[in-house]
Amino acid sequence: MTDLLVDIGNTRLKWRLQEHGLVKCSGAILVSDLSFAQLQAALPTSVAGVYWASVASDEKGRCLEAWAYQKNVPHHQFTTQEDWQSLINGYQQAQSLGVDRWLAMVAARQFTQSAVCVVDCGSAITFDYVNCEGCHEGSYIIPGARLMSQALARDTAKITFAQKTIKNVRPGTNTTQAVLAGCSQMARHGVFGLVRDAQSHGYEILMCGGDGMAIANELAVTYVAELVLDGLAQVAGLHKH
Repeated sequence: MTDLLVDIGNTRLKWRLQEHGLVKCSGAILVSDLSFAQLQAALPTSVAGVYWASVASDEKGRCLEAWAYQKNVPHHQFTTQEDWQSLINGYQQAQSLGVDRWLAMVAARQFTQSAVCVVDCGSAITFDYVNCEGCHEGSYIIPGARLMSQALARDTAKITFAQKTIKNVRPGTNTTQAVLAGCSQMARHGVFGLVRDAQSHGYEILMCGGDGMAIANELAVTYVAELVLDGLAQVAGLHKH
């Protein structure tokens, strides 16, 4: 049985092909480039089923559904649940918790039975706290460096710049550098502070997301690149090997 797992995020669509639970290959597509033709070109040609979750617009999900219909492949979308096995959703309205964060917690709960803080460093940076009994205790959400720089450019007169990869951590010598470096430092130190606070309260840290690897290495915490897809595999009844 060959299964395609798809996580449609705000920035990237991540996919993984599994055969009897064994990961065969994986890839990613920029959501801004997402189209039926792009899916045709990028996704595996032969799959038995598609399991997917999305925090992007409904239009992006319909694009994936159209691809599955064209292939005549059964497909199932997963959304946030009130509970899964021992994991209990802590939001007052369960569905308002992003499905990517829910799936990351599902995977984290399989990774460790200790109290855990799941940190996703993506477009937004999210912290989700789960105690050792599996109860989700709440969250923090802060803008990532890119979102902060975009907001500053939008809402401040005479600041304009093309979006660039944000790596500079030194003070800038022009406005563009200063904005990018400042937002990078703000996000970085925000993550550092909250991670250290979580550790001081006994939480194990699991980090994921496109901007998370460098921070995880600096903090010497565990980074799991495909934590959301791992959670999707769990709720779909598939197992990664």
